[in-house]
Amino acid sequence: MTPVFIYLIKAALINALMLGVYYYAIRPGRNFSLMRATLLATIVLPLLLPLIPQPVIHQGDTAIPVYVITLPEPSGMVTIQAGSETAPAPLPPLHEIIYYAVSVILLLSAMIAVLSVLQKIQKSNVRITAYGKIYIDDKATSPFSFFRWVFFPGSSLELPGTELLLRHEFSHVRRRHSIDRMISALFRSFFWFSPFAHLSHKLLAEVNEYQADADAIQVTGDKEGYNNLMIEFAGIYKNNPISHPFSAHLKKRIIMLNHLKPGKLNLTAIVTGMMLVAAFAILSAMIQPGTSSTETIGPEQNIQDLPETANTLYANIEQTHGQAGAAEDTTLKEAAYPGGEAAKLKFLQQNIRYPAEARKNNIQGTVLCRFTVETDGKVTSPEIIRGIGSGCDEEVIRVVALMPRWQPAEKNGKPVRSSMVMPVKFALSGDSDDAVSEEVFMVVENPPQFPGGDEARAKYFSSAIRYPEEVRKEKIEGTVYVTFVIEKNGSISNAKVIRGVDPRLDKIALDAVNAMPAWTPGTQRGKTVRVQFNIPVKFSLKSEPARPKEVKTTSQLPDGREVYNVVDETPEFPGGMEKLAEFISANTKYTETAKKEKIEGTVYVSFVIEADGSVSNAQVLRGIGGGLDDVAREAVMKMPGWKPGKKDGVAVPVRFNMPVKFKLDPSAPDKPMELPEKIVYQGREVYYKAEQMPEYPGGNDALLKYFRNYISNLEFDSEHGKSTIYVSFIVEPDGSITPAGIAGSPEVTVSDKFTEAIGKMKNWKPGKTRGAVVPVKLNYFFRLNK
Repeated sequence: MTPVFIYLIKAALINALMLGVYYYAIRPGRNFSLMRATLLATIVLPLLLPLIPQPVIHQGDTAIPVYVITLPEPSGMVTIQAGSETAPAPLPPLHEIIYYAVSVILLLSAMIAVLSVLQKIQKSNVRITAYGKIYIDDKATSPFSFFRWVFFPGSSLELPGTELLLRHEFSHVRRRHSIDRMISALFRSFFWFSPFAHLSHKLLAEVNEYQADADAIQVTGDKEGYNNLMIEFAGIYKNNPISHPFSAHLKKRIIMLNHLKPGKLNLTAIVTGMMLVAAFAILSAMIQPGTSSTETIGPEQNIQDLPETANTLYANIEQTHGQAGAAEDTTLKEAAYPGGEAAKLKFLQQNIRYPAEARKNNIQGTVLCRFTVETDGKVTSPEIIRGIGSGCDEEVIRVVALMPRWQPAEKNGKPVRSSMVMPVKFALSGDSDDAVSEEVFMVVENPPQFPGGDEARAKYFSSAIRYPEEVRKEKIEGTVYVTFVIEKNGSISNAKVIRGVDPRLDKIALDAVNAMPAWTPGTQRGKTVRVQFNIPVKFSLKSEPARPKEVKTTSQLPDGREVYNVVDETPEFPGGMEKLAEFISANTKYTETAKKEKIEGTVYVSFVIEADGSVSNAQVLRGIGGGLDDVAREAVMKMPGWKPGKKDGVAVPVRFNMPVKFKLDPSAPDKPMELPEKIVYQGREVYYKAEQMPEYPGGNDALLKYFRNYISNLEFDSEHGKSTIYVSFIVEPDGSITPAGIAGSPEVTVSDKFTEAIGKMKNWKPGKTRGAVVPVKLNYFFRLNK
């Protein structure tokens, strides 16, 4: 159970206990001020008492034996690198989702109630009375107040007891009872699961009414007339859940009105109740989450030097090639993660995230986490015995608590409890050689090359893949997408199918990828690096037309999250494209190296606009050197929050590509844009230049005519000014179209029409290089003719 829920349960129990003290010791005294103060205490103190420090209690000599197993760093190390996470954080448990959902609903209902009162203020007529300003609300059925505002139905001013009603409601104002209502409403929103939280809200509202009733008859003492006045409002529904309607709690108020004289307080009951609450608060402090007993040791201190507790056996089990051998106790078999060491490392790498605070403060190092594997395999009591701070320790604790049941340790063939010590290393990519060497890149300066080039690769797959006869007979066809990593020595690793067609075809494609010869590895900043690559392997029945290609509207980030390439509403920079250009210009300065070497050109930067509008995952697709690549990337990362893109009305992360121009002489005319022959785009090679470029049926005039079916006033734009609309898409080898990006349009509807037109576009004649059809990325510039 998480620390938050332990805290909520303890606070709810203290609230229940204090209500019991109120009911039996305070309420019989009928001292309204003391009753109000006590009820407020039943709300405030339960929030504070669970936070008192845990008392130190020394254990005796009857501890349950725990076998401590230290996983050594060489074999058990898990390295978490910034920017290389492979999966988003898992969804919270169902009970957490339900709790927060109900809390949000209750908070929203309270907020709506407040807004409804504020709305009434704007719509009601004002009348001045001897007690102050009141608002006439003819839709109200009963007088009510909220903070300094008092509302009356017009009909209530004609009653004989109007004077008493005014005294009652302005008593609420003078005593600030609305603060009580807000505090109790907030408490009820967060502790809705406890019936005592709702009881606190109700009892405090009753006491507020008792005080206002006493104030109303203080001058005249006319209890009978006041009773008759309250009876006239019997059965009337109260106006607002957070206001003080005169018609609320009438039955109890009539009874209390006849017993206004304070009773005698039972001091013995009060003292006993206070002692019970204090004792319970101290005892509840012993219930702490597993991280409360953290022991910190220095980097030079050995795990085995930690002080032993009674009846605790430490067994340092070394791991060699997956086999466990006990150095001190050969009868002890260590606990094992389900699926083995590889499965454990995969689980941790997929779930642990590099905290943003640690990245910002350049925090790196190894976290040592100790946890207990119970006899049933359940993981309990995770704690940090050596941490590095900045959120890394808490992140390891969180993920360890999510681990599935282990195979428990065994002593003489019987399951025993065991304490595991596991190292988790956090390393910032690019800050250490080890981190860089292990990072898998999605985009690199020089992409890997198949030996002999693309034509040789096409011939290889043509010869390596055979269409099984039984699959042909079943008329199964389609494209298998395989992802793999090209290692620094050019070998293939981690190949897997990310989207398959049929298990038989999937296996053939996967075997062909694994059997590929060594590639020329990719390089980044002059060093060979590991690069992830995606390859589509198409199976098509020649006797039948190929199926239309599915438009790829999403891709995957290095951390495994889905990012959209095409959305219904494109992201927008605050102030539009003109302000974006001004921002980039103000935040890009020439480096001394670039000035000295007279470097000019365009840096192409790819980044993601997250669902909250923030910018992340900025990468240089093509640079010009001289330090200007880093200048462009840093300028992109400094951008303020965008208006996020939307898909089906929901904000989603969207990939965005942007050119950043650098010119030594801003007044000089722009040089013609030079594009590379090909780039690695979304994990595959895409050409900018082909020996035979793709052609739209009928040429560019027919293409413009086609787009005008959707946007009638469209023209090609050769000037590339501030009003230019940039449209990019990929013509695939089969002639189908994959959208790549739309930018520059100030109107969402224009972007939507372009998206629709590209999605419905007919097949092109594909591009070719060295006789082989290849995917080609085309860029078009348009403007709206006004």
